[in-house]
Amino acid sequence: MILKKYFILGLFLTVSAVGIEAQELLNLPGSTKWRQVKSEHFKVIYPAGLEHEAQRTTNILENIYEPASRSLDASPLRFPIILQNQHAVSNGFVTVAPYRSELYMFEPQGYRSQGNDRWLERLTVHEYRHIVQFEKAITPINKVLYFFMGEFGPFLSAAAAAPQWFYEGDAVGVETSFGHTGRGRMPSFLMSFKANLIDKGGFNYYKQYLKSYRELVPNHYVTGYLMTTYLKNKSGVDVWGKIVGRSFSKPYLPFIFSNSMKKETGKRLVPTYNEMLDQQKQLYTQQLSQIEPTAFSQLPHEAKKNFTNYYFPRRVYNNQVLVVKTGFSLIPALVLIDESGNETKVHELGSWQNPDGLSSNDSSVVWAELELDPRWQRRTYSVVKKLDLRTRKLTRLSSKSKYMAPTISNNGKWVATIQQSDLGQYEIHLLDAHTGELIRAFENPNNDYYSVPQFDSKDENLILLKYMLDGKAILKKNITTGLEEILYYSDKENLGNPILQDGWVYYATDRDGIDNIYAMNMETKDHYQVTSSRFGAFSPRASQAGEILYNDYTSEGFEMAAVSVNPSLWIKAENVKYVGFDFQKQMVQEEHADEILYNYPDSVYETSKYPKVGRILRPHSWGLNTITSNNNYSFGVTSKDLLQTTTLSAIGIFNGNERVWRFVTGGSYQGFYPIIDANYSFGARTLDVLVQDGDRTYTRTYSWNETKVTAGLRLPLYFTNSKYVRKAEFEIKTQHTTVNNYDIPFTSPELTHVRNGKLISMQYVASYQRLLKKSYLDLNSRWGQTLELNYRQTPFGGDYQSELFSAESSLYFPGLFDHHSVQLNGAFQYEDNSEYRFSSPIRYTRGFSYISFDSFVNLSFNYKMPLFYMDWHLGPVFNLRRVYVNGFYDYGIGRGRTDGDLDLKSYGAEVSFNFNLFRTLPLIDMGFRYSRLPDRKDQVFEIIFGGISF
Repeated sequence: MILKKYFILGLFLTVSAVGIEAQELLNLPGSTKWRQVKSEHFKVIYPAGLEHEAQRTTNILENIYEPASRSLDASPLRFPIILQNQHAVSNGFVTVAPYRSELYMFEPQGYRSQGNDRWLERLTVHEYRHIVQFEKAITPINKVLYFFMGEFGPFLSAAAAAPQWFYEGDAVGVETSFGHTGRGRMPSFLMSFKANLIDKGGFNYYKQYLKSYRELVPNHYVTGYLMTTYLKNKSGVDVWGKIVGRSFSKPYLPFIFSNSMKKETGKRLVPTYNEMLDQQKQLYTQQLSQIEPTAFSQLPHEAKKNFTNYYFPRRVYNNQVLVVKTGFSLIPALVLIDESGNETKVHELGSWQNPDGLSSNDSSVVWAELELDPRWQRRTYSVVKKLDLRTRKLTRLSSKSKYMAPTISNNGKWVATIQQSDLGQYEIHLLDAHTGELIRAFENPNNDYYSVPQFDSKDENLILLKYMLDGKAILKKNITTGLEEILYYSDKENLGNPILQDGWVYYATDRDGIDNIYAMNMETKDHYQVTSSRFGAFSPRASQAGEILYNDYTSEGFEMAAVSVNPSLWIKAENVKYVGFDFQKQMVQEEHADEILYNYPDSVYETSKYPKVGRILRPHSWGLNTITSNNNYSFGVTSKDLLQTTTLSAIGIFNGNERVWRFVTGGSYQGFYPIIDANYSFGARTLDVLVQDGDRTYTRTYSWNETKVTAGLRLPLYFTNSKYVRKAEFEIKTQHTTVNNYDIPFTSPELTHVRNGKLISMQYVASYQRLLKKSYLDLNSRWGQTLELNYRQTPFGGDYQSELFSAESSLYFPGLFDHHSVQLNGAFQYEDNSEYRFSSPIRYTRGFSYISFDSFVNLSFNYKMPLFYMDWHLGPVFNLRRVYVNGFYDYGIGRGRTDGDLDLKSYGAEVSFNFNLFRTLPLIDMGFRYSRLPDRKDQVFEIIFGGISF
């Protein structure tokens, strides 16, 4: 699945937080050699060695440049495209700060997302359409915003002028029109929407777009594809160019997108959505009236509490069923289910590389899992893991590999898997199932792409898919000779998960317009429909008991189904009626895009070394920052290079409290293993002092100048290789502060009361976290630990001496019920602040203003739980999804204060709301805190902000 997330608001907020450390960038080592291809409309930047794929990408882009931009009537200027080949993730995006598109070259194994298209072609046309959309957004008013704000100006405007579903839905529509399949042609893409519509009557616009914690709602790609295609079919493929052209030209008007729809089509947003919903319900109802669903046995399991999937059922020892169980309340886990439906969780998975399939024999199961490079976040691995179901012994069969879709032999000796190299080469590898040692790498001179292999029942052959011509073939490959035999080929069907059992090849296909299980007789080559599902049947697996286990989709998730192997009940494929309604057909015809995506030339463009050093300076944002931070305003420029190694900034900050300017310039180089940070700042400081002159009291303002130089090293390290997210970070930095022209007639240890002189300080930070992954509904990690140590001192002399040491730790435990969480927090701080006070890095007792002690301990108990899940909206302004509460008790122990020791106690509750504003997708977490201070017989109310998620 191509994921496209807009981080515009989050990035903007990051830029606004002046004075903080530079963000950790997602990059490769600075030593990586990069090259570039420049064509008329694109600059493709790629790692050395990826020449063939860079030339191919450039030819694809130039070939679709005009056809894929025609319906929006926009012609993009030359745009940089970065090819990432060391990330074991299939993804891509277009973004700003700076303008660029990144394409992750790792080809997926899942047939339900891939269809009959190759990954690079699908990804390229999808992301190019985003480039066209962004170009469409460059209207006169957005050019003005660009002049004053840089890249964030027009794109914040674009985000306000059109919902995110438009961008993704329109791009899915274009990939569907240009590709062999495209997601819009695949029934499984719309399957969950269809099930909700038929079984639950569908959802209103707000729930459908803004999602829900109560029921599964397909993402905005689905909503957007249906909405954009509906209007393209109704009003022509150029209708969205007219709508967003009007919307982008006046982004400052409330609900401009809905009003633009009204101007161009006669109906606003929500009525149009309701029209589309009615049409889809009519089409699906008509489709279902033409089929007779298969009678099947639903395998028993525990009662579902909410949306839950039981993926890839198969029989293992003691006639148990092995599945991957996921859901709203679960992280993916391998689960064994006995004949009575009792479930035993045997292993929780890490970042599972789901290839739409699973492989096991009677007692072992294998899968691929994503692992991170310790330092470089654009370098990840896909490793093979094996679990012995009887002993629960876990074996890691590979390291730093790029393996996908592993399958284990029935005799337990071998594992076969697909290897993808960083240079785009594909091979089938045969591994020793006990040691992971490579036994054989099968030659692949044509670099054909294979997927989802499975051993046959005799362990003599692999049954797998091979992409060829305009479609896919089901292939039998002998593991001894390496010879291949094509069993079945189709350029019309989306074939998936083939297996060979007792003379029959079972496979999944969308042949009849709904995904179903079919079977081919190896002797007669006749094909039969085995299942007829309402919404979709997937992942066939034959058992020794003469049954086919598979997944049947429902509106409450994937169920486990079983049918007997009885060919007399099956329907010959030629007698099966096609019930698809080809919703995309009219749009595809009007786009006139047949045969464009794959009929690109093989032009050879000139390549050259990409000048990394010469491109370090890349200003992307500038101007006045209107988002305040502690009553500060900033004006300046920020730069970040395309390869994400270097950030630079020069910013003027106006302190609204002190009414003075301060200037900060700094940078961060992140191409070395440690990150190097440095900044320099200078400016005035002021202090208002109450002066008593006889009977008259007045305020006098004193001022002085401060200059600061800061430099340091950071080393973030990632160790995530299981269900736990693990990260350590180490930091050391020094700060040199000089104070001049200080003439206040008294001194004080307070931070804002200083004297002329120099402060030379060192800071050392070490932190570690180990947190269990959260499920969709979890508020906190169910199990986890964090620890941070912080030490600041003045070892090099100067005019100030100070010292601070702190340690803080949090422990997370499950609460009494699902999604309840217990968090214990403990913090200790020692400081010597007789001459200068460093800022405190620990959490303080809630409800109290900060008080300085020689030593301070804060203990905290928190119990967090959801109160309500709801799908309630107030017109187009406010949409509430969840309310949760955190009850707390804090106990602070302060010792060594000049006017006595002090114990601080507070208890209370934090009530938080998860909501959306103005029909936009970002989910806001905000609420209030009530703190009761029993010893002071006082109470405090505060507004709390938990962040924004996308």
